[in-house]
Amino acid sequence: MYVYHQNKAKTFKKAGVKMRLYNTKGDCKLGNILYQEVDSGHFEEFINHKSAFIYYILEGKGEFIIEDKKYKVEAGDAVIIPPNTRFYYIGHMKQILVTAPAWDEKDEEIIRKIER
Repeated sequence: MYVYHQNKAKTFKKAGVKMRLYNTKGDCKLGNILYQEVDSGHFEEFINHKSAFIYYILEGKGEFIIEDKKYKVEAGDAVIIPPNTRFYYIGHMKQILVTAPAWDEKDEEIIRKIER
């Protein structure tokens, strides 16, 4: 499949983030694309052992905390998290997330819950 329509995307909420998943690993092993709305943050620090996470901030601003270092972000910025890197983020943002290769839950390790 080449085109993924938003009305067929799977919507869910995880760790405080509203997500719209356009494709699964079964659709394309090379990567996933998600639209995300972050009200105040992604409240789990985690590592993905296989996929890079590539974020593009559409609206808003916040901070990505990557390996305990804070990085301020705002609309128009991009963030690339390589595999095996601890991170989470806080703020009020709308963003696009691309994972490559496609995200698989078994590759994710939750480090800790983040207190709000």
